[in-house]
Amino acid sequence: MRRMLVLSLALMALLGFVAPPDVFAQAAAPTPKATITGFIDNVGTYTQNMSTSDLNVNRNRDHQVYGRTRGRFDIVGEVGQAKAVFGFEIDSYWGQTGFIDSNNGPGCVTSGTSAAVTCGAVGTGSESSFDLNTDTQGNFQVKWLYTEFPLPLVPIPIIARLGAQPFATAANYKLATYANGDFAGINLYATFSPTFKTQFTYVAVDENLLGKGAFGPVLPFTGSLQNKCITSTAVTTGGISTAPGAVTGNCVPQSRGDNWAIIGSPEITVMKGLDIKPMFSHMSLTGQAGNTAVRQGRGGVSINQGGPFAPMNAPNANGSPGVAGADGAGTGVHEYRNTVGVDARWRSGPWSVDPTILYQFGTQAKWNPGGIASAYGTAGTRQSADINAWLGDIRASFQLGPLLLSGMVMWTTGQDAKSNPYKSIKYYQPLDTDTSYLADWGTQIMSLGLDYGQIITTNGSSPGVQIGWDKYGRVSPGVKASYALTPALTVGLQAMPNWTWSKVDTDAFLVSGGGLQPSFVCRKTLTSCQPKGESNYLGTEFDISLTYRFAPGLVFEWAAGYMKAGPALSHRYVASDYNAGAGIPVRKDIGVNDIAISTARVRFSF
Repeated sequence: MRRMLVLSLALMALLGFVAPPDVFAQAAAPTPKATITGFIDNVGTYTQNMSTSDLNVNRNRDHQVYGRTRGRFDIVGEVGQAKAVFGFEIDSYWGQTGFIDSNNGPGCVTSGTSAAVTCGAVGTGSESSFDLNTDTQGNFQVKWLYTEFPLPLVPIPIIARLGAQPFATAANYKLATYANGDFAGINLYATFSPTFKTQFTYVAVDENLLGKGAFGPVLPFTGSLQNKCITSTAVTTGGISTAPGAVTGNCVPQSRGDNWAIIGSPEITVMKGLDIKPMFSHMSLTGQAGNTAVRQGRGGVSINQGGPFAPMNAPNANGSPGVAGADGAGTGVHEYRNTVGVDARWRSGPWSVDPTILYQFGTQAKWNPGGIASAYGTAGTRQSADINAWLGDIRASFQLGPLLLSGMVMWTTGQDAKSNPYKSIKYYQPLDTDTSYLADWGTQIMSLGLDYGQIITTNGSSPGVQIGWDKYGRVSPGVKASYALTPALTVGLQAMPNWTWSKVDTDAFLVSGGGLQPSFVCRKTLTSCQPKGESNYLGTEFDISLTYRFAPGLVFEWAAGYMKAGPALSHRYVASDYNAGAGIPVRKDIGVNDIAISTARVRFSF
């Protein structure tokens, strides 16, 4: 026994002598670290007739000269391979633009260019302004708040990202052809080999919380609970909801469903220089979508509360005459949208080619609200439209020393003016572009440019959001050239003509939340007739640019754009059909004026 004990102690001593010192030591914990990255942009812009406020290129009264500042910051904390990211943004114009500094400030909850001036109305792309002493309140956008870490106990490396995060390459290589910007949800990035990777993404679009029937109050002037409803300005006394003043409807439905999307996208390196990225996405929407990024009003079909996607059983302020039995929550109104396609990039010496082809199919249900929509079917009936749309985007470049030559063509299908949007949808609908389609190409008017708060907006939305033009689709070829005079100084120019896939009804008028409603009254006879498209030509844009990297982290950029407007940009001067309280046609109904912009920007990146 004693011998065994001695031998054991001797063996332990020997092992301790010959073994490296760290054999029995625990691995040291990774050292936490934190970094801050970001940029500050100071921008000066002149615009003429961009129509971001009046939504009409006929008027030509919106001229602007202004300065603005944007700061974008990311705070990154890391422990080993795990990281947490907090990204935020501040946007403000120079000089007070309203009666208070911010449209999110005390006593004000509105936002955007249509906010009342007492709420600090500002220009596009901003929520506030810097006045004297610049102590602005309420101007703080949380962009990202996510955690990223490697999944444990899995046979292949998978990076998980949870929270509010960027889409990045979750869908495509190319910017904003389907999914761009930010979302809340889950992204999983799996690496099977250096040449085969894949991403799976879950996107939370809307959340209905406790679901239907979980919210009060009672129906106006009754003791019955409203189905899925939240209060507005009324008071409730003794279980009976009473209206303040002249308001007769005070129960506004909370009409969000559990709306979501999934995206699957492998990444395959076929050979050196050639990568392809197939993609499939399914989106499920119920009732009214809470964000116009995922569904825009087009062809006169309103996306507002009380419209075809969430009708009410009584007339409402949005113009719907109501649907018998409707609960205002969009119950039973479903859209199932599928998108499939492939993105690719090829690099070989001075050549690069980037093609993208996407096909969209599915069904979209909505209620016919009557009124002008009665031309499309029986008022008060539920109708279903088949979705069948395409998007193509092909770009190519050739580098010849300091000279870079590039060309592109994009097209997205559309439908003609008389088509029935309650039966057929042939226009492509992205999940979310964050207004950024073609923002990487360099146009300043038909896309976001140096001043990413400016883009032509005449149909209630913009081509940066819709990609197409209302329900009519789009075809846009483009060419550009840039020349590096020195490694620090580059100049460029480009041109892009723009057409619609189908002819636009230039007698159409804007509908709140519905885009361009085709006219069922002829301009010449003022009698009932089928809508008719008059023009495909949107106009041709010309741009010049200069980039000067004058110090580490500092870049001066200048760009100017001019668009010779085409007749397809026009629509009725007033938001009404002919003979419907708006009188006979006037010259302004069919006129267009040219559009211009010039922007200088200094960016400091760190």
